[in-house]
Amino acid sequence: MENEPVLKIEFEQMTSFKFKAAYKAYSRLFDEVEASERRIELNDNISQLLKNEISYPEFYHKINQYREEPRRNYRFRRVRIKGQRKRAYRREQQEKNRILRHKR
Repeated sequence: MENEPVLKIEFEQMTSFKFKAAYKAYSRLFDEVEASERRIELNDNISQLLKNEISYPEFYHKINQYREEPRRNYRFRRVRIKGQRKRAYRREQQEKNRILRHKR
């Protein structure tokens, strides 16, 4: 069996915006990947997506496995913010200034 280059699948009509975005992600990744086995698997994934055999989250999960640097999943964490009223802030600043003024 000869090593024939695996070609990128191209579609004539892409009516769905979601599919266009998925195809763009597939296309970028296809250009980055050099192994023919991975390119074949990418072609299978985009074909399955077109035929509605897999969902979009499944598609993105599958193609993210072929990325060179897997993206970290950042988790949103709440941060407690300490706030105070304007009057309390001014009093605090006046006290600090008074202490600095008499420290000489």
